Amino acid sequence: MFSKYPGQNQRISLATKASMIIWILVGLGIFSFFAFSIFIIAILIGILIFIANLFQKNRSTISNETHDFPNQRYKNNPKKNDDIIDI
Repeated sequence: MFSKYPGQNQRISLATKASMIIWILVGLGIFSFFAFSIFIIAILIGILIFIANLFQKNRSTISNETHDFPNQRYKNNPKKNDDIIDI
């Protein structure tokens, strides 16, 4: 079907143009079907995971308590001088 390439003076026949359009549409249709199928499967898996998390038994409760950090004061020791490296 596509083994002969037309020169400048030759035209592509109407049957060849129609078959090219049909094959492009069939290819896009197959691609759309598989892409949409994978999308639907991903949505269903997400819904199943969401429902499974709703019925989990040992869920930890969320508390609104604030935990204070321990107060550690900075201890400045002016007697100790660590700025000089002895070689």
